[in-house]
Amino acid sequence: MMPFIIGLVIAIFSSVLGFYQYLSNTDATEQATAALAEAVDMKEQGQALSERIRQVRRTSLTMGDDQKFTLERLLDIGAPGLEWRFVGQPRQYGANRALYRHTFRISGATTYPEVQALLERMNQLPGFVVHRMCFACTQTPRGTPENLRMTQIEGYLYVYDPNTLY
Repeated sequence: MMPFIIGLVIAIFSSVLGFYQYLSNTDATEQATAALAEAVDMKEQGQALSERIRQVRRTSLTMGDDQKFTLERLLDIGAPGLEWRFVGQPRQYGANRALYRHTFRISGATTYPEVQALLERMNQLPGFVVHRMCFACTQTPRGTPENLRMTQIEGYLYVYDPNTLY
């Protein structure tokens, strides 16, 4: 009888210990699964951030190229025709202040084909967003040739800091 009781006690003890180990392993598996899901989420967020940075670099001008004379040379404008002006201070975006948005205005006397060529150049260069264009909206000054009309183009220029977004 004694061996039977000892065997029964060992069996019950093994069952209790086995059940405890099973629950412990289930907990460890759930924790490992949660850690893996968190790691995959962090990887996806990193890839999304990297893609956003690439997109910003493709669609924005580099900081330092947002100077008046540099932009006039890029757009092939300047006195005596069209004149570039920044309106107000640039707005900074993001926690690290790496993105800027300038508001600009281009105004002056020019012809319609020159305005169309300017808009085409702006579309080809990164960072330019035109939100308003007015051709022949005001009177030209006295002494201006008949074929020239006053033009005003307003929009935004997006710029990024390459030292911060790399």
